[in-house]
Amino acid sequence: MPFTHSIGHAISRSGTEAPLQSHIRDQEFPVSGYLDELLRELKHAFQGKAGKQYGQFHSDAAIALVCQWLRQFRQEKMGFQAFTKKAVEHLQSLLADTEIVVDGHLLFTLESLADGDYLYVFFVVHNEGIYLDGDLNLEISRALDVKGVLWAAKVNLTDWESEDAEGSYLAVLRARGDKDLTEQLWKWIGFADQRDIAAETNTFLDAVSAYVETLEPEAAQTYRHKVVDFCLDQDRQGEAVVIRELSAHIDDEQPERFASFMEARDETPRELIPVRRQLKEYVRISGRNDLLSMSFAAECLGDSVVYDRQDDSLTIRNIPAPLKLRLIKHMQKLGSSDTE
Repeated sequence: MPFTHSIGHAISRSGTEAPLQSHIRDQEFPVSGYLDELLRELKHAFQGKAGKQYGQFHSDAAIALVCQWLRQFRQEKMGFQAFTKKAVEHLQSLLADTEIVVDGHLLFTLESLADGDYLYVFFVVHNEGIYLDGDLNLEISRALDVKGVLWAAKVNLTDWESEDAEGSYLAVLRARGDKDLTEQLWKWIGFADQRDIAAETNTFLDAVSAYVETLEPEAAQTYRHKVVDFCLDQDRQGEAVVIRELSAHIDDEQPERFASFMEARDETPRELIPVRRQLKEYVRISGRNDLLSMSFAAECLGDSVVYDRQDDSLTIRNIPAPLKLRLIKHMQKLGSSDTE
């Protein structure tokens, strides 16, 4: 089993004036099928969340206390339970000076894979539901809201512990709908050196556009879609896009061609974590307001879809057959109502 250490603690406050309380578990979770399933679902939920931020631990040791205790654990100077206990108590002290109301569990787990070790921290709350028991009476049940994980962090321990630990080895989520809690959790984990992944994605896609301009027109769109499909697949797996791996994927005959082109552009990163929304917008144009919703493949622009900036209008040719049929039927109905 790749999850080698796992434990959970509770932290709660019933109201803004109430004291903050924590409940510390004194032993790690025993290995079980339930635990493995829970952790895999939480990991999958984290990987599927959009809007993750990437960076590093803060360089100031007085701020990145969790980082210091994590290092002691990795150096076997502290046990996993002791490390997580100190971390939760530190979060309790931070939140005690705020009016934030919380009621959830912090789950810590260490995953060991062939490519490295990873620490995950999940802040999970409960959902309540009504069910019928064996006597057909209505009862209330509680379950962890795994898919709606409130907040999470992932540390690539192997990258962090490397001699040149300058990459984005720390990934964090925003606390859903709670800016103040997000700020406290980022402060607690010691998150810093945030990467502008939106700007990196723009730079990357600009470079892709420049590359496909060197190809035959019929091949350009195929390459665009191959690039986006590969990047989206990496995003679903929670992995970064390595340019050399992407290059080999999109061109079996010349696996180095795309990578060489990208490396010649100094501003293009060798590895990036592209923004999912920007990737989709690169191959598909869409928009909506209260009365109109429209979406079409980017290659249609200038061909079957023509935009006139001066008139601020779109001209659409080769209308899809189902849409054309509905338009005709609707116009016929309008015509018949006008004659009545």
